[in-house]
Amino acid sequence: MTEFKEVYSFCIQDKFFNKSGDSEDSADKLRKKIQKSKHQGGISTSSKIREMFKKQQFKEIVNWAEKDTSNTIIHEYDEIKVNSQTLKVGQNALIKNANNPSEDYVGKIQRIITINENKSSKLICLCEVRWFYRKSEVIKFRPQAKSWISNSEVFSTSCTDYILASAILSPCIIYSLEEYESAQTLDKCTFFTRLGWIPSKTRFEGYSKLQNHCTCKQPLNPDLPSIQCDKCQKWYHMNCVGVTKADYDQKEYICGCCR
Repeated sequence: MTEFKEVYSFCIQDKFFNKSGDSEDSADKLRKKIQKSKHQGGISTSSKIREMFKKQQFKEIVNWAEKDTSNTIIHEYDEIKVNSQTLKVGQNALIKNANNPSEDYVGKIQRIITINENKSSKLICLCEVRWFYRKSEVIKFRPQAKSWISNSEVFSTSCTDYILASAILSPCIIYSLEEYESAQTLDKCTFFTRLGWIPSKTRFEGYSKLQNHCTCKQPLNPDLPSIQCDKCQKWYHMNCVGVTKADYDQKEYICGCCR
């Protein structure tokens, strides 16, 4: 079996964080009694943590460490350095998706901690994150929403998990839709959110407050070319009204309702 220190060998290290009277015989008997109590049931702190780490049960490791304060030490931090970039608690981050490298996870950092088991010099470095769901995760349950959800859109949730700090790739920005549409620079680390998602009920939160547009009566998708009627100021998807940008570039557009 792999040694404990080797299991933890890829965890992030400290540089990532800113921040009388008894006889000898009776003392020996007391030590043996304490040692027996610690290993009661045949599971030591080291082996239990090793087992949970192997299964990537990071939340369970934190719960265990918070209860077993005599054998583990937890330190909290306000920030962490990842790939030469500093991320703080409360900041949004891109997180490695081992199952689909083309679409990373998105989450907000809630907590940054290290856990040290007394007998080991290695640290387990973890971050608690609150997840944002991406389009691909939502349309599995709401396929009819595919047309109006942007590829850069994320949905806030109340779901949290602990992840290895080394899984964080970089900071990212999450705008409101209005901020996103007026942003000067958009890249793979730029997202927007306008709705929440409730995984347990597989439904949107706040959808009734969204304004529907166009003849399709759906929310606007900023990925799709849209045109504004110069008379009523309403927006329409170009595909829905059968026009192209070349047709109305620098020209007035009047929608069917205003003609």
